[in-house]
Amino acid sequence: MHELPLVFFTVLGQLSAGMVLIGSLYSIGCGSRCYSHSRIAIYKMNLFALIIMAVAMLIASFHLGHPFRALNVIWGIGRSPMSNEIFTFGLLFAITLAWVLLTYFSHYNNGDNWPLINAFCQRINQIPNLTKILSLLLALLSLIFVWTIVLTYMLPTVKTWNTYYTAIQMYTTMLVLGAIAATVFGLYKIGVILFFIGTMLILFLKIPYLNLMALISPELTAKQHIWMLIQCILLLLALILVILNIFRSKQSTIIYIIAFIIILIAELCGRIAFYNLWTIPM
Repeated sequence: MHELPLVFFTVLGQLSAGMVLIGSLYSIGCGSRCYSHSRIAIYKMNLFALIIMAVAMLIASFHLGHPFRALNVIWGIGRSPMSNEIFTFGLLFAITLAWVLLTYFSHYNNGDNWPLINAFCQRINQIPNLTKILSLLLALLSLIFVWTIVLTYMLPTVKTWNTYYTAIQMYTTMLVLGAIAATVFGLYKIGVILFFIGTMLILFLKIPYLNLMALISPELTAKQHIWMLIQCILLLLALILVILNIFRSKQSTIIYIIAFIIILIAELCGRIAFYNLWTIPM
């Protein structure tokens, strides 16, 4: 499948954006009242998001036939939706990296390692409300990045993509994956609440989405039923696992990790179905 690199790029990109968004909102909400375990959880989430972003960018570069062609997107910034998407993603990566470095040298480095970098970061960290400023910027950038993905695919020439369901799919993927990842890293309350919201939205909107696609392209839509069915079954399975885990006397991180993997596979299936609906009516 020629679009498989884009399947992984968009899903992994939305996963990383979801983690950054939820971590940033949590950081803004609790401010200086954040407990140490919450700060560590947000730090680990953003660090993991950086790794996912790097993997996503590497995968996306191969869609262009040659990784170095990815640099050509620079010339299309402002007029090309795809260039805007990749540029925004790179900006999100850079600011997340800055947040991680500043947090590390502020809280987790004793000053003996990398003394020059440590001194520089300590000076930057003296800026008033720096954490809140960066968190707000990351939250906005994560939402803007997903919107640039939406604009890349809401093409007037592709009737199956040029609907508001394209935006809904991209943002619900961001929400459900970011939420289950937040739960894995220890932000249980906000993670579980947003996970339930995201999962319910995906499941409840699946039938009206399929009905609309069937009106536009019945033959193509019929071929995607298996992908949609797998997605829904996996979402329900993950939902059951999370519910059972909540009612345990001691919640298991392993179960949340399994649920995360299941949700990731489910959203990859849903995204494959989305790309398979590509059609230009004659």
